[in-house]
Amino acid sequence: MNLGRHLVRSRGVFRHFSHSSKVCYPGKFLSDSYDCKDAWTKRLESPIISKVNADDLLFEMDKRYTQDKVVSAIDVDLFVHRVDSVESVEEVEELVHRLRKSPATSSTLPSTLHAVNRLYIETGRFDDLLRLLNDRMNYGLFLDNYLSNLLMDKFLAEENYKNVAKIASLHMLQEDFGPPLTQLYCLYGTLKYLETPPSEPWEPEPAPDPRETSREETKIKVKFLRQPGFDDHFDLTNENHILGKILALVSMNLVEVSDEVFKRSLELYGWALYDKWEKVDNMLRMASSKQWKYSSEVIAKVLELAESQLKVIESSETKSLPPPKLKRYPGMNLDPVSVSKLFAFLNRPDYSKVIPQVITALKGEQISKTDLPIIPTAEKLLKEAVAKYEQSIVDEQLKTYEEWEQVRSDVLTEQIRQYRNEQRLMEIEKQKKELQEREEVIFFFDNEEEWMMRQPPAVRVYKMRFKGKYRPPKQIEDTTYVPPTI
Repeated sequence: MNLGRHLVRSRGVFRHFSHSSKVCYPGKFLSDSYDCKDAWTKRLESPIISKVNADDLLFEMDKRYTQDKVVSAIDVDLFVHRVDSVESVEEVEELVHRLRKSPATSSTLPSTLHAVNRLYIETGRFDDLLRLLNDRMNYGLFLDNYLSNLLMDKFLAEENYKNVAKIASLHMLQEDFGPPLTQLYCLYGTLKYLETPPSEPWEPEPAPDPRETSREETKIKVKFLRQPGFDDHFDLTNENHILGKILALVSMNLVEVSDEVFKRSLELYGWALYDKWEKVDNMLRMASSKQWKYSSEVIAKVLELAESQLKVIESSETKSLPPPKLKRYPGMNLDPVSVSKLFAFLNRPDYSKVIPQVITALKGEQISKTDLPIIPTAEKLLKEAVAKYEQSIVDEQLKTYEEWEQVRSDVLTEQIRQYRNEQRLMEIEKQKKELQEREEVIFFFDNEEEWMMRQPPAVRVYKMRFKGKYRPPKQIEDTTYVPPTI
């Protein structure tokens, strides 16, 4: 996307919406004051941001990138804080992509990521936001815990449980579920999504490649062919595996929840969804020896999952669960032989023997059960966490905004100082060169011999007069010739 061309075409599009025109999304659990809208809008009154002209700054950044392929992290930060309209979303996306692909990405300010995420939230571009968050390689966007709570609360109010689960999956991939409030939001949203049958797939089907449907064979040169790989984390594509890993990991991080039956039940349910039946079998064995109790609701769900997976094993030709679907990357070799070698190397357990043991244990009398409703308990814990932590989170975020303002001022001051130093050095080098040239002119005759020695040797160029075939001259014998007397 050519930002300069787009800027000329849409000059003046960076108008700011009035506060009354922005849509307020009251949450289902959080209060209206959680979004800190007044403090966030106050950033436009900052001495630095208020002096920024978004049109001119965008034009200068695009011009510098076109000429020198240079992106400044502080310039991007100033731009994304200055704009807040839906017309500027495309420019922000392109700038974030350029920053991510440049060496300056290591200098990206935390306030930049926060401002980009808030821009998409306030303009209602949630699908685009989730697309950017899932493409970490090209955009490097990450949700902080404050905005993660705000987003999940908004989606819960709209009963959009799928997006809540998607945000929880982002925390799972980073293996960081944040403070207790964020943990419980991830847990409650995932359980609500599991309770409601999904109406659409977890990931939409990619558009078909026209080159694959064409009759002509197209060969593409690649640097190398990747061998198939599966890390059982970032490569997960199965919906139940992702949701199960969320429940299993978040249940082990609920430090402030004292109900051990609740946490163990969630962990058991998570491993079953994740198809880690060896872990389920291990937990059931420990339950019989340590007299652990589980929720009868979870036991019924795990038993249903185990029986359905056993039917899949019995109906398959290999008498085993099908291996996970691998993600397709450019240049990856996904031929069946290589894929089978990969999973043979990973040495997956023989679930045809483990799952019957799990079913026997679940139907037996050794497992102690209790009537513990999972979703109402999670909702109760979430409400208690909101009442306990909401105000402290708001106060901390207001303090963070003030700190970011100071950091932005310091970084901008340092960049101005470096720019002035570079200009001084360039001016000094220019003056040195001018003085050297003047000195050579003044002392030319004193150093004439040295100058003559510096000159390259003269090369005489002989022009060919005769362009035809060379013929040696005819020798004529002179019979009257008398040699001189010496």
